[in-house]
Amino acid sequence: MESKTQMIIAVLLTAVICIAGTYVLINGNSGGNNNSNNVSIVATGSTTVMPLMTEFQEEFEKHSKVTISISGGGSGVAAPGVRNGSADIGMLSRDPTATERDLRSLIIAKDGVVVIVGANTGVTNLTLEQIAKIYQGEYTNWNQVGGTDQAIRPVIREDGSGTRDCIDTAMKTVAGFNTNNYNNYPSQSSTGSMISSVTGTQGSIGYVNLGAIKDLGSATPLTVNGVQATPENVINGSYASLSRNLVLLTGNNPSTATQSFLNWIMSAQGQAIVEAEGFVPLPKTDRP
Repeated sequence: MESKTQMIIAVLLTAVICIAGTYVLINGNSGGNNNSNNVSIVATGSTTVMPLMTEFQEEFEKHSKVTISISGGGSGVAAPGVRNGSADIGMLSRDPTATERDLRSLIIAKDGVVVIVGANTGVTNLTLEQIAKIYQGEYTNWNQVGGTDQAIRPVIREDGSGTRDCIDTAMKTVAGFNTNNYNNYPSQSSTGSMISSVTGTQGSIGYVNLGAIKDLGSATPLTVNGVQATPENVINGSYASLSRNLVLLTGNNPSTATQSFLNWIMSAQGQAIVEAEGFVPLPKTDRP
């Protein structure tokens, strides 16, 4: 009985120490000179996740002694950055691949890929089959899909982009789809450059994330198979073919600061930022 009591006390003390450590980190009440105790976190990867992480950064830094640095480069640089120690957190706009599963992963939100077109294409809806035939070069004029008489100019994201991986995976479900013409299309390395390319090129088509809808300018978001890209339709599954997870990678033993930041992202406050930025927060039942 005495042994059991001692065990319970030890567990309770461990919990108190962990909670106290997180409180000190976030509230800066560790005593002494606060400036001398600052710690840093580096995050790199997906340009889809990057603006969301920037919002997390700005809010978290207000209430902590943590400095967070964020850079893009696409989902493909996330795992290498964590492995080589140049980053504490890798940002993915897709699920980890088989070669990335040695790292710890955390789903922080859900997203939908939005197909966008430039002005005056005359199109507001495409089927997934039509999108696939455009990107494989079978359809080359907008009048072939009910639009105006002008050339279709596809734009793609760079190899390794999570956004490209999501739409390519969806198009591969269409019989005969191939990427043979991809070398003929301009490739953009970020969400912002994709929007600039589509808005600046007559007859163009591209794709972005849900959070970028507010920044489209003259580009038009399309419905796909008659379904609009919205958080609600991602949640209810009607936009499932172009939906995906947003994921953060870390090493298997993240620092106290990194773990505290991740815990905060999954809190009600962090998930409220997910929703405010146009992405889909996780249900409470799916949060750690």
